[in-house]
Amino acid sequence: MENVLLLGLSSPVEDDPYGDPLLRALSAPGASGTRLVVSTAPSVLARTGPDIDPAHPVADALRQMASLADGLVIAAPESPGAPAESLRTLLNWLSWPTAASPLVGKPVAVLTTTREPTAPSDPYCEVERMLFTAGAHMVGPRTVIPRAAHALRETPDGQVSFSDPGAAVRLLFHIHRTAAAARERSGLPPADDSRPWLL
Repeated sequence: MENVLLLGLSSPVEDDPYGDPLLRALSAPGASGTRLVVSTAPSVLARTGPDIDPAHPVADALRQMASLADGLVIAAPESPGAPAESLRTLLNWLSWPTAASPLVGKPVAVLTTTREPTAPSDPYCEVERMLFTAGAHMVGPRTVIPRAAHALRETPDGQVSFSDPGAAVRLLFHIHRTAAAARERSGLPPADDSRPWLL
């Protein structure tokens, strides 16, 4: 079966301590036909101002990776306001130039983390609004992971796993739906594995 390639992106660790571990936990070998590749968050995003050149070489590399992917998975801190400047820059890079943006029509899942014990009640976050405005095919609503510090467990060798089974099921089901949307968009047959919680 031909694999669906999902690209996982998050802010640098300076702005989001949970995004990269979350994506790495989800990228473990899973269901046949789906592959989540996590891009190392470019540290240049944490060192630049709002006037960074959208033609920056790192921006061009990100756009190329997003173009090659069948879908995207964006991890971000849960926030009622605007996301961190590094994530805004990343999304702006992917949105520019509008006519050639790899986000247009691309299935995108948004996963957010919070230290709080409960998920917020807001139906949409600013990251979802930005992606919708950019023309992405939002596979949502977002999945929120409360108590992120406890939901993710990182071992000394760098492996990340979920200590919250409920959070793992919600996340994996969201990945499954995103992969299904990517398959449909690419004209690929449905995945053989009908058990998304075993991704």
